[in-house]
Amino acid sequence: MLISFAMRRILLPVLITTGLAALLMAAACSTAPQPLEKKSEPTFDEGEYGGEPLPGTEQVTIVEPSPGGDRFALIRRRTPGEPSDPRFQLWIVDRDGSNPRLISVNTHDVAWHPSGDRAVVTVAIGIDFYVYTIDLETMETTQWTGKESQRLSFPVVSMAGWFRDGHRLLVFANQKAYQQPFPRGLYVIDTRDSMTTGPLVKLFSTTCLGNQDRYTVGKKYVRSDDPSSGNFARYDFDDESWRWITDFPKDSLRFVQKPVPSPTSDLIIQARETGNAKQLFLMNHRGKDVRQITEFGGDIPVWSSDGSYVTFRRDVHRGEGARYVPFKFNLKTRKAEPLWPVSPDSVPDFPDLSTQTLDKLKPRR
Repeated sequence: MLISFAMRRILLPVLITTGLAALLMAAACSTAPQPLEKKSEPTFDEGEYGGEPLPGTEQVTIVEPSPGGDRFALIRRRTPGEPSDPRFQLWIVDRDGSNPRLISVNTHDVAWHPSGDRAVVTVAIGIDFYVYTIDLETMETTQWTGKESQRLSFPVVSMAGWFRDGHRLLVFANQKAYQQPFPRGLYVIDTRDSMTTGPLVKLFSTTCLGNQDRYTVGKKYVRSDDPSSGNFARYDFDDESWRWITDFPKDSLRFVQKPVPSPTSDLIIQARETGNAKQLFLMNHRGKDVRQITEFGGDIPVWSSDGSYVTFRRDVHRGEGARYVPFKFNLKTRKAEPLWPVSPDSVPDFPDLSTQTLDKLKPRR
């Protein structure tokens, strides 16, 4: 897709290297990061990057590192060649991509508990969304939204993640159903007593918690009747206020993904389309000091729990159709490489679903 000159001015970064270098050192380690290798900016022709995966190839959409870094939770969009298999399969694999275990299906997002023994997920059944927690040892599940007896009683809520105390969940209502008794916005659920607080801020859909739970980042809508209105913003928990961090024109929002804050620093990463491909950009928590950090494409970034690296997805085919490979961007070396380079196509070898024991999550109203 061709992008106008005005849009290029919006989507291309402002290179302010001094401030970013300081942020990177604080986020990664005290050693100065190596400079990016100087290369000419690759150009993708229209249709060369992204799109539907090539026949027989995998499409892993999210790779979430565990708190200890010894495992990954990943969402597999579908089983290649098996259209009857359930989609959006949540698997957990070891650090090297081995020992895959199926956890759930119809899973659109996932976040590890700080202890690493549980996860919170968003499960989608048709157009309905529910938030569950899963004990990864016993596979016991708990439904936190969508029941008539619950404060967030309509199936319109998605998860954003755990607070570091391991008790509270950050969630958001991104839709407004007929006769819905609670507004769209940001909420907190205490899993000890089911107490639900909010909306902390209305018309706000978030991604995850940033910098030791100091804030969260997401989309702030201006009008409830116009989902495309608004921009990306930061909500600060200490003073219960929100601030804009981007000012994209309304018709440019489809070219960018939600910004994702680092769990340990004031860095934010975001995928933006430029030159016919999604690329990753770093910025500070104010949305300033923006710099492009990938050259060959990347989207759906996820931070490691210590903020030292980011996992993301890249189409390595460079042609019609896509071959998606999980990648890792190291903030210290500032280099990107496949997450599992020794695996075929750098993707785990998933076993047949018939070999997996799966307790289906059954939403209750």
